[in-house]
Amino acid sequence: MPPIVKMESIYFRYPGREIFGNLTLSLEEGEILGLIGPNSSGKTTLLKLMDGLLEPQAGRVFLEGEDLKKLPRPHVAKRIAVVPQEMEVPFSFTAGEIVLMGRSPYLGRFGWEKKKDLDIAREGMALTDVAELEDRLFLELSQGEKQRVLIARALAQEPKVILLDEPTSHLDINHQVEINELIRKLNREKKLTVLNISHDLNWAAEYSHRIVLLHRGSIFSMGTPSAVITEENIRRVYETTVMIEKNPITGAPRVMPVGKARPEKAEPQKTVHLICGEGSGVDSARRLLLRGYKLSMGVLNIGDTDQKIGKTLGLPMALEKPFSPISYSALEENRDLIEKADLVVVERFHIGRGNLANLQAAIAAVEKGKKVIVLENDLEYDFTGGEARAYYQRLREGGAVFIPDHSRLLEEVERYLVSKQIFTGMEGTQ
Repeated sequence: MPPIVKMESIYFRYPGREIFGNLTLSLEEGEILGLIGPNSSGKTTLLKLMDGLLEPQAGRVFLEGEDLKKLPRPHVAKRIAVVPQEMEVPFSFTAGEIVLMGRSPYLGRFGWEKKKDLDIAREGMALTDVAELEDRLFLELSQGEKQRVLIARALAQEPKVILLDEPTSHLDINHQVEINELIRKLNREKKLTVLNISHDLNWAAEYSHRIVLLHRGSIFSMGTPSAVITEENIRRVYETTVMIEKNPITGAPRVMPVGKARPEKAEPQKTVHLICGEGSGVDSARRLLLRGYKLSMGVLNIGDTDQKIGKTLGLPMALEKPFSPISYSALEENRDLIEKADLVVVERFHIGRGNLANLQAAIAAVEKGKKVIVLENDLEYDFTGGEARAYYQRLREGGAVFIPDHSRLLEEVERYLVSKQIFTGMEGTQ
């Protein structure tokens, strides 16, 4: 059986930002497909492309084998319904009127609702537990009530496909269960095909036949919940450590975040120096500060994203003029900060002739026995004629620790600094 919706070789970008480079995805008839991924991975954009609210710059979307962009909107609306995260309502519509809007594809330009339309709308309201809100103004409802009204509106369209953008994000646990059970019931009894975007990995695992894990605008993993929601996949995509267990009743994977017990305040406080740029140090700075470490940064051009963040946080920084190569004085200032630091982290950023000296400073630190952690850099844009690649090799050969992403950062930092602190403490007792 051909897929009910197919996205083929999709390329899409917003001004100044590419979202999808070559994405292909099928929504199979009768399935519940869970769509998960970090913020800004492209989930909501994918939903809008699938519904035709956005048009790709390249590639095509097919609905039941027909090119979506060639189909009239009423035709699409009778087959695909969308439940957005939020809906702006500029006028004083009641909840009942909002739900009746789902019948508009069936009414024609100047059509009026008939008894059948009212019955279908009220059935949707009863199923989503908002029947008693029919005469209430939509603007006066709570976020959870609004969300259930929007789901009722989607059901009123009598679609074959429903696309849900975090439908339970504003609901209490009781209504979260009820909405997920309703979706499952409609999928089973009415063969409704579902795409469900969720930030809750456990709900996605429980109620999806298949899961797609998006990462940086591409499909990182796709398959059954157990195949996709693994400790390694979550670590690499979400850059955090979790444990995966099985739900003892359903057998679905269950995600448990892993915290790390540590002293409230470590004495003496350790310092980490970030060699970064272009905003690459923001995530590390946040993680390390929350752990109680002191930070320094450099060399950064004034106006750089990392420099702005460092200024806001009051961090010591080695600075250079905007759009200028690193000068000798800035390089010396950076070396002083590295000398005072207990550990150095080299972030992943573009390397050119102007900032090549930052890698030289990291190499000098390694050669002096300083612990250096390096984020792996594929150097997609190497503006040094290969010199940067040679510097990274020297760092590796000199003993720098290379990590694939930020999920390993705290582990490596604490492996060195905490163990060093314990060892130093033992020396002091002898």
